[in-house]
Amino acid sequence: MVYFLYLPSSYENQFNRSGRYKGNREMRSWYFILFVIVAGGVICAVSLIGSKDSTTQPIQFNHKRHIEEGMNCVDCHKQVEKGIHATIPNLKQCLLCHSDPQGSNKDEPKIREYAQRGEEIPWIQVNRLPGHVYFSHRVHIVMAKMDCSECHGDMKGRTNPVTSSQIGHLSMDKCMECHKQYNVSNDCLRCHK
Repeated sequence: MVYFLYLPSSYENQFNRSGRYKGNREMRSWYFILFVIVAGGVICAVSLIGSKDSTTQPIQFNHKRHIEEGMNCVDCHKQVEKGIHATIPNLKQCLLCHSDPQGSNKDEPKIREYAQRGEEIPWIQVNRLPGHVYFSHRVHIVMAKMDCSECHGDMKGRTNPVTSSQIGHLSMDKCMECHKQYNVSNDCLRCHK
């Protein structure tokens, strides 16, 4: 048996022949308190590490403002109708409109600053599916004629940047329910690699 805590020799008589601790209640209480503190610390650390709400985007992007200017999702997310991924807009795409100052957003000049430095805007991708899931935006948007809001929520009314996943509510059951509703195969290999 392995003991994690060193006990002075005066405690040796507190173990029975099988190696189990037979000490008093006070000692057991201290071990329990120590266990609770360590377990609580581990739980707090895991929840802080796993938190995705702390993401800060490099620019305070306003989807609603761009929609009001007559833009659509596909104007920035170019690959949504052509490929698997919707893609995050690159700097070149932003500069089509923002090569000159636009609007009053305090972060808007950052676009040209990134261009002057020759850097892409370091957007942080927050929507990710597990690696074993195959999902094609093109199939869902072009062929199934789904609206982006069915998975991503009301992006058209969003005034602040996306800092946490909007697809966390999706589950295999929800996807299968939708496939059944639209008479699409629920064969495992259709969505799983």
